[in-house]
Amino acid sequence: MKIFNNKLILGLTSIIFLLLIIFSYSKIKEYNILKDVFVFKKENVVSIFRVKKGEDIHDYNYKLESNEIDALSDILTNSKLKKATTNDSPSNMLGSLTILLDGNTREVDGGTSFEFERGMTLTPINKDSVYVFLEINKLRNDNSFNTDMVMQRSYIIDSEKLVEFINKNT
Repeated sequence: MKIFNNKLILGLTSIIFLLLIIFSYSKIKEYNILKDVFVFKKENVVSIFRVKKGEDIHDYNYKLESNEIDALSDILTNSKLKKATTNDSPSNMLGSLTILLDGNTREVDGGTSFEFERGMTLTPINKDSVYVFLEINKLRNDNSFNTDMVMQRSYIIDSEKLVEFINKNT
């Protein structure tokens, strides 16, 4: 009976250890994806969409100066992310910025299509918090202009500087 108990304890310990390894791998993978997602320069920007505050007016070709892009990247890189829930999602996207990074634009049937590896939508929730929707894609090399989605995540960043930056540019 003593041998059976030892094997049972060893088996349960092995299962728990295996689950911890799997869980930590997924967290490490997510961390490795996220650690560089907010690092960008003007050369990385494919397009910036702006939705003006108080109006449902979209500016699909908004321009930021190089120093503004560097400042935004610094604010985002030095911010602490908190996982967001569906309840944290803003009720509308007025006053938001969407930044598409590392990709291409194409004219298709009189319109413009965007292909990007990293995309982020920044929407202020209140005076010191921003809802961040991240999309990470893998570009295909088949000339189809399609992408494979790697990850979509929502986060909240508590940063008055970021709220001020977004409010100034929307």
